[in-house]
Order: sequence, then C-alpha cells, then structure tokens
Amino acid sequence: MKVMRHTLYVQWVAQPILWIVLMLAFWQADKTEQMAVWAYAASWVLAAVGAWFFWTGLSRRFAKEPAESGLTAALIRYGGPRAPAALLSQGLFWIDYFVAASIGAPAVTSNELGVYAACVRVALAMVLFLTAVSYVFSPFVADLHARGETEKLDGLFKSITRWTVAGTIPLLLLMLLAPAAILRLFGGSDFTSGTTALRILVIGQAINVSVGAAGFVLIMAGRTGWDLTVYAVSAALDLVLSLILVPKFGINGAAAAQAITIGLSNWLRLGLVKKYVGIFPWDKPYARLAVPAVACAIAMLAAQAVLPGKKWLLELIGIGLAGAIVYVPVLLRFGLTEGERVALRTGLAKVRGRSATA
Repeated sequence: MKVMRHTLYVQWVAQPILWIVLMLAFWQADKTEQMAVWAYAASWVLAAVGAWFFWTGLSRRFAKEPAESGLTAALIRYGGPRAPAALLSQGLFWIDYFVAASIGAPAVTSNELGVYAACVRVALAMVLFLTAVSYVFSPFVADLHARGETEKLDGLFKSITRWTVAGTIPLLLLMLLAPAAILRLFGGSDFTSGTTALRILVIGQAINVSVGAAGFVLIMAGRTGWDLTVYAVSAALDLVLSLILVPKFGINGAAAAQAITIGLSNWLRLGLVKKYVGIFPWDKPYARLAVPAVACAIAMLAAQAVLPGKKWLLELIGIGLAGAIVYVPVLLRFGLTEGERVALRTGLAKVRGRSATA
C-alpha cells in the first residue's frame, strides 16, 4: 500500500519500548531470563494487535471479494519459502557462534564467546539503514516490476543502493578505525580483544550494504524460492567454514566464516537479480562516493591522532564528530548528481515554504 508510518509506529517504536516496559514490570515479580523472554513475547503480541488495528483501518476501503481460483495455491508457492528463509537468515548470524561454543575450545574461551556475541551485534548496526530503506523500497519494486517498468526500477535500484552506501560510510569507517573504543561500551577493556573479529565482520556487512536491497528485490519479484535457496546454501557454507576456521583461529575464524558467507551470498543474489529482474545496483555515479569517503577517513584519522587514547569515550565521540563534520558537506558537493542537487534544493525550498506558512 506504500504506507510506512504504521510499520514505524508498531514495529520500530512501540514493540521495543513495550519490551523494555514489560521487562521492568515482570522483573518486579522475578528478575530472571525467563521473565525477560516472556516480556519479549508479550511485546510482540501487543504489537500484533496494534498492527491488526491499523490494517483493518487501511483495508476497510477495499470491497470484499471472493478469492480467485488458484489464488490460495499461488500464495502458498510465494509465501511458503519465506518462513524457512527467515529462520535461516537469523541462523546466519549465529551458526558460527554455535560452532565456536560447541567445538571451539581451547581456541575459544567462554569470555571470548561473550566478546564475539557483542561483535556480531555491533556489526549488525551496519545494516540498520539498509533495512529501513529496503522496507520503503519494497512496495515500489513490486509495483514497477508488476507493470513491467524495468528501466524505472533499475534507476530506482541504483539510486537507493548508492544512497544506502552513502549513509553507511561514516559508520563503516568508525568501526574500522576505532573498534576497541566501540567494544568498550559493552564491558570495558575486556572486550577489546574482539577488535580484529569486529573489523572482519564489518567488512562482510559492508559487502552486504554495497549490493543494496537485492534480497528484497528477489522477494518482491516473486522469486522467493531462489531467496530460500540462497539462504540454505549460505547456512551450509557458514557451517562448513566455521568447522574449518574456528578450531584454528578462534573468534577471528568465526568472523571470517560469517564475512565470507555474507559476501558470497550477496554476490549470488546480485546475479539472480540481474538474471530474473534485469536490474543492477552499480553505475558511474557510484564512484562519486569515493571522494567523501576519503575525506571522512582523513578527518577521522586526524582526530584519532590528536585525541587522547586513554579517554576512549572522548576519542570515540571525537572521531565520529570529526568524520561527520567533514563527510556531509563533501558528500553534498561531490557525491550528488546534478538531478539530485536540483531535487534537494526543491525539497529544501518546500520545507522552508511550509515553515514560513506555519
């Protein structure tokens, strides 16, 4: 329906807040892991009720009609692969961890497992912007693909991918340049042993971001079977690589297994999108991001050289601010195409006009 505000309200705002509130309430009775899990489950039940409320309000304007012949079978063919694919997608972030936990000793200690779990969660921050953009992008993919407007879809895919990468570059550089400071947020100096693992994981997630919403494109184009196939192959690859690398390299081996798997699975999705949908995310304007990326890296390195290393929180904030202050104006100057500059000026003019009217 191309209506995203309800997803924002329910999934991204209400459910996490409900989880926190319910967990604090349940802990008044018994402060245990079980209560935290029950709070999580209850938050999703309430979120589902909210989603149902919004959906009924939006769908009320559509007339009720009987299902067409064969529609149920078509829905099963389309939706059936999504459940196992979703489970496998989550498994990809934990298969290497479970291998490290079960057969990693003596290469992996219990403390290192905790460090690696933090590294995986930190690296996932790289895809937050991609996930948000993909939700917005998906209904337009379905619409344009159904109408056969491949050229428009290709242009949209290229623009969305480039701007997803543009929005992620500062975070990527911060994680590569100051991983120890970031990991200190989780447990002090004990977590700095995961700096190499975090860098490896971040590189894998950078590949994930660089190909854009290729997985969402496959799903919206009706290729859910291929999406499941990619996840199944990826899970098997992650398991095999983990069994080989973890005993030799510990958590760095687990990180390498995940990064290699993410990289190869995304290249496979890219090939499938090119074959079945006829679109590709990269073009010449993609190279425009090199200039702001280099400027951002130089600013961060300069800040890192000046700031005191012992005051890690000050260093982390300073490096991030220095990179952002340099990155944004350079991106606006060198990263935009002429059409995007015009669109930006038009959008800012409209915002100013509304503010003046108000």
